[in-house]
Amino acid sequence: MNSQVANSPGLSPSDLELLRKVEAGLRITADVSRADVLLCTPLSKEKAIVAFHAIPSSISSLYRKDASGRILNAEVQPLLLQALNSGSGGRRQREVLSNGAPVIQDVFPIANQEGKVIGAMLVETNMIAHERQRRRSRHFRQAVVWMQEMCARGELESAAVLSAFSLYDGVYMVDHTRTIVYMSGIAANLFRSIGITPEVREQRLRALEPCDIEMVEGAFKSHSCQTARIESEDGRIWVRSAIPLRMPTITWRNYWLALPWTPFSTHSAEGGGVDAVLMLMHNATEAVQKERELNVKSAIIQEVHHRVKNNLQNIAAILRIQARRVESDEARQHLTDAVNRVLSMSVIHEFLSQDEHRPINVKDVCQRIASQVTQVSASPEQEITIQVQGPSVRLPASQATPLAMVVNELLLNAVEHGLKDRTRGLIYITLEDQGDTVIIQVEDDGSGLPPDFDPGHTSHSLGLQIVHTLVTDDLKGSLRMESLVQEGDGAPAVTGTRATVTLPKRSGRVT
Repeated sequence: MNSQVANSPGLSPSDLELLRKVEAGLRITADVSRADVLLCTPLSKEKAIVAFHAIPSSISSLYRKDASGRILNAEVQPLLLQALNSGSGGRRQREVLSNGAPVIQDVFPIANQEGKVIGAMLVETNMIAHERQRRRSRHFRQAVVWMQEMCARGELESAAVLSAFSLYDGVYMVDHTRTIVYMSGIAANLFRSIGITPEVREQRLRALEPCDIEMVEGAFKSHSCQTARIESEDGRIWVRSAIPLRMPTITWRNYWLALPWTPFSTHSAEGGGVDAVLMLMHNATEAVQKERELNVKSAIIQEVHHRVKNNLQNIAAILRIQARRVESDEARQHLTDAVNRVLSMSVIHEFLSQDEHRPINVKDVCQRIASQVTQVSASPEQEITIQVQGPSVRLPASQATPLAMVVNELLLNAVEHGLKDRTRGLIYITLEDQGDTVIIQVEDDGSGLPPDFDPGHTSHSLGLQIVHTLVTDDLKGSLRMESLVQEGDGAPAVTGTRATVTLPKRSGRVT
């Protein structure tokens, strides 16, 4: 509900509670009515605000976007303002300004226990949908009006749990004698597909499936909406929703709405009883089967990522054993670097094995890689601390994988060159999320870049060559490396090195 309504001085807490109950039933009312339904509250004698706009799932909306929060005046909506000021509803035909298509408009005043009008429910249907509704069974048309009036009274609060009713869903109606007085063609075809042949004339409820009987009886007894997704032994999955209907209080104005349940009938729903139940049916078999197939494929892919991670860790273990056995310090260093590169890739596969569709938290990846670098690359005589700071930044796997390699190489470069021959060292990894761009900085307090360092020529260093290729080709970003200089009383002193990687964000959608 729009926040301006909740802060309205003219509405008491009980009035707001009634409006919330009305709001709970608006979506399913819009779907069954095949209409846009707007909950409006007065701002003054001449203006009203749309507190909530229920956009139908069963037909195209008359509005290009959600109308919640829109201000309406008497010139545009005279019938609405009349209902809010006098309490009398009605119907009229108006022209939509966007394309001139005629629209049928019904207004239902909403009154509190004291009889004060605190809002109105606006039902707007295009002329084509209205004519189609007129050609449908009288029982169904009566059910729609009953449902609209119940919604305006706040009696469909329990309908908030119901799923949407679409154009291709079936519907049937059962009266208090447990007779099916109406069944749509889609519902009839659904029952025919399982061997139940609906009769042309009125049919007893017991001719349908036991679950239909159970849900209808539950709606009659509980006076509240029921919903259930039922899977049969043959794999069929139907979602059923039962809506209890109550006939409005009969006056000379709405006597026609009571037919054929006239006040002279032996049945009476006075005291909150239920006159009929509207059953909505949705065949979810195909959608659920596709969802299950996707879940199976996702589980298989996650298992593949898990095994790839294990294999990479096994490769790293073999390389680590080989590094211990070689005598050359240079060869040992190359093997140690290879171990870190393999482990940095295994970190990504570990995250993907948990949920391949979820974007990867780069901060968590940096912390894992930092831990691996300190354990593998730092010598026993060194005390190196790596701190990761900044917000959590989530990127798709297509970006997180090369970025993990980049962070790993920059850390290795800082440990092997910037902090070389030092007993202690501090490295910062700083993340910054600028919306469409991500910035990652790796900064150490080491000896800085060599005087002859040329960022454009990195062929002398395999690590920086890997970083430059991944940043520019894979990530479509930029790399900047610089020495940190502190100005003082004497000559400027070099206090470390900073590498800055800037990359654009990509969409996390799976293609």
